[in-house]
Amino acid sequence: MTTAIWKRVRVALAVLAALAAWSGTALAQQFEKIENIPKQEIPAGRFVSIAYGIIWLAILAYVVIIAAGVKRVNQEIADLKRRVDRVEPKS
Repeated sequence: MTTAIWKRVRVALAVLAALAAWSGTALAQQFEKIENIPKQEIPAGRFVSIAYGIIWLAILAYVVIIAAGVKRVNQEIADLKRRVDRVEPKS
């Protein structure tokens, strides 16, 4: 059992070493500042409103799905109560 644990530890250390080496190469890059580039205007208001609309539609769909599930469960509970009352009449 201990050999399996050590094998996992070695694999984890190898992955960490690979990630550390990979990020080191990214830090070694040099960036040059580019001047006099044309600016682009992005209509952010439209994109934000579209994003909010999508989020609200997703929330609405989630609420509708949950409400349908709750309704189904309540119907099943009522059905089970009717079955129990038929089998065991109250005294």
